Amino acid sequence: MFLEFPLEPFKSWAQVVSSVGSVLALGAAAFWFFRTSKAKQRIQFDLDCKIHPLNDNATQKVAEIQFCFENKGFVEHRIYNLTVSVHALVSEQKLESKAKTGELQFQRRILARTQLAPPIGNYYFIRPGIRQVVTHIVPIDARDSLIRVTAGFYYVERGAYPHTARRVFPTRSL
Repeated sequence: MFLEFPLEPFKSWAQVVSSVGSVLALGAAAFWFFRTSKAKQRIQFDLDCKIHPLNDNATQKVAEIQFCFENKGFVEHRIYNLTVSVHALVSEQKLESKAKTGELQFQRRILARTQLAPPIGNYYFIRPGIRQVVTHIVPIDARDSLIRVTAGFYYVERGAYPHTARRVFPTRSL
């Protein structure tokens, strides 16, 4: 004859452990999903520049620099320390490039690295699915044919790695 061993206490404990394991697995999956995709920075950052001639001033033009942000993520992002610098070619006759990278040098500084302060607070914000344009206007010399605009920002207030963009724009009509 067989000894009957009571299995009921083990069955109830196995169900409890199974339920706890399922809850932990679901929580870990949710944490991984939100940590790796939803809350990550997904800002598309680009620059544009429009050059406007002046009717009564033949020596200068106005450059309207546009910082284009598009939040392709699912959470609001903050833009800290938005900076811009603008440089022009010194001479079109003799183009100089950096020895190490071969990049064309824009040596004449029009606007040194300048931080653009938001109208309120210490950051710009971009809500999910929104395209936002921040504009900055600077005077440029009418003789300049090309300008290089470099801009960047941080996702956190004291960030270590900026999100940057650099583009070259013609200042004369094509």
